[in-house]
Amino acid sequence: MRIIHLLRSLLSCGMIVSLLFFLAACGDNSGGGGGGGGSGTDSPAGTGGTSQQASGEESVKLTFGLWGAADQVAATQKLIDIFMEKHPNIKVETVYKDWGNYWTWITAQAASKELPDVYKMSFAYVDQYARLGAMRPLDDFIASSGFDLSDFEQATLDYHKFEGKQVSLPRDSNTMVMYYNKDLFDQAGIPYPDKETTWTELLPILKKLTIDKNGNMADSPNFDPKNIVQWGIMANPSSLGDSVLEPQLHSNGATLTDENGRITLDTPEAKEVLQFFKDLIVTHHVSTNSDTIASLGGIDILAFNSGKVAMSFGGSWNATDYNAANINFGTILPPKFKEVKTVAQPAGYAMSPFTKNEQAAWTLLSWLIGPEGQSEMARMNDGIPASKIAQKVYLEDGDPNKQTFIDAQKYQISAPWYDGKTKLIWEILIQKLPGLFDGTQDMDKTIREIAELAGR
Repeated sequence: MRIIHLLRSLLSCGMIVSLLFFLAACGDNSGGGGGGGGSGTDSPAGTGGTSQQASGEESVKLTFGLWGAADQVAATQKLIDIFMEKHPNIKVETVYKDWGNYWTWITAQAASKELPDVYKMSFAYVDQYARLGAMRPLDDFIASSGFDLSDFEQATLDYHKFEGKQVSLPRDSNTMVMYYNKDLFDQAGIPYPDKETTWTELLPILKKLTIDKNGNMADSPNFDPKNIVQWGIMANPSSLGDSVLEPQLHSNGATLTDENGRITLDTPEAKEVLQFFKDLIVTHHVSTNSDTIASLGGIDILAFNSGKVAMSFGGSWNATDYNAANINFGTILPPKFKEVKTVAQPAGYAMSPFTKNEQAAWTLLSWLIGPEGQSEMARMNDGIPASKIAQKVYLEDGDPNKQTFIDAQKYQISAPWYDGKTKLIWEILIQKLPGLFDGTQDMDKTIREIAELAGR
């Protein structure tokens, strides 16, 4: 799923989007065909061709674009093959890229009006590409076909809206939860945490799970905070502004920004949250600081792989990483201040506004997003379905952690991305929050600097 440094590198991609569209506007305006991969497609994985107008049972050819690792691409290709078996007059060419190259490609294809007929869209880039006219609104198709939006959580749908219009639809709904290392709890003789808990209830437990080199726990007067060998938790939100800090602010009745994008970290409720996470590191010594994260591999949510962290925020997708590291883990909902709050990160599918085969493109998109396509996706274990009907298939193996991932969707905040949020989350907060949480930067000064850099 999302890795911070890859996403942050995409800012440079966003900066060239407007230029590419401008250059396209200055070029040939003869109409340009949608649905073609153009010279930018270099990894076809399906039955291919260029678009042509459907007439009755006449064969229609579509292109479908996505990012993903080899296993994800293979799973999606199986879905496309199933779709084509059910719709023999629609042939689909699958074109895939790695995450880093995908957005450069989509930007170029949009500028030349040769977007794939249907293509994968990240929740974080809906605003950017919809604002540039690269996504066809789907509301008319949804209404005319009777597509059931009640099968999705409203907050999940909201991530794929632009100015009130449904410009894409969610294929999955990956959530942030709290993982715990069962072996470390067992070694300490501590019962596993309740599925729903408060930070007040959890803090004494974290102190008993934080141990120095002499075996002293963090609640011992002999504890040495300079020589910690096991940490109670990874709860450093410095580079997890959207997935940890923002929902935790909501948990305490605060927000990261208001509806106009103005920074709202200066409220008492927001400052209480910031102070708490700072205290976990600086005062209670139970949470990993920036230096510790670097020593444990450099990626915050993967510090849990080390076996030296008892609890950690993590995405549902990180279960694969933790299993690969042979961590015996369980999951609970994110701890709360006042209310349980988390965030979903739903990828979706969009339709090209330049496609020559709108009806066929909608047939493909709605099948992939609908309960039939998402149920097939669930059987392949390729993400958490956004469809409530398909989620029943996802849960058939009885894995209790999967139930936590599903339950977390009910507590997701509605926090769609807007122009400027990418920079705020992946540049400004990453630059300014480490000093605050490590205790080297004044809180009020940090908040002022964040607001100034965000221009809000």
